[in-house]
Amino acid sequence: MLKGLRLICASLLIAVAVPFAAAAASTPQDVIAHYHTTILAAMRDAAKLGVKGRFDMLKPVITEDFNLPVMARIAVGGYWDKMSDAQRDAYLSAFSDFSVANYANRFDDYSGERFETLKESETSRGDTLVNTAIVKSDGDKVLINYLMRKDGDAWRVIDVFLTGSISELATRRSDYTSVIQHDGIDGLISAIKAKTQELMASAK
Repeated sequence: MLKGLRLICASLLIAVAVPFAAAAASTPQDVIAHYHTTILAAMRDAAKLGVKGRFDMLKPVITEDFNLPVMARIAVGGYWDKMSDAQRDAYLSAFSDFSVANYANRFDDYSGERFETLKESETSRGDTLVNTAIVKSDGDKVLINYLMRKDGDAWRVIDVFLTGSISELATRRSDYTSVIQHDGIDGLISAIKAKTQELMASAK
């Protein structure tokens, strides 16, 4: 009898959890809300977590909500086709770790900030732009816009525009192209790894 009740309870939990999980990221704004909730949690516990704790908290969420493989390919442009399979794997791993470390480093304190979604619009390519702002305790707003693309049934981030207009990927592409031209693809991978270590070491 007890075993049967456990099975029934487990089945009910699964039945309830699956629809909620599916609904949690059903729209572009839902995905961003999920990401922002985790960012705020990391900010509130920043001192206790430390940079490594924030990295560990953010990594699964960023991996889920951001299309890191697509972002990595965009960041190197045509050089992606020139990479060996081993180089692609190493580059994607380095790119992903750097992306997470960047946010773990950036959001290292909490002073009453909150996130606000401003609007959502469709681009000419069928992607979606979600305009948001981080609102400081004094009311000042810093715009952060997310370019979203459908990946199967899920919406995922493929670029972030800081202050509303500065594309993170465009900045990285410029930097990465310069490094590849000077040091090659392996040099880029080493440079990204070194930058990740620097971020992790310098953050609180």
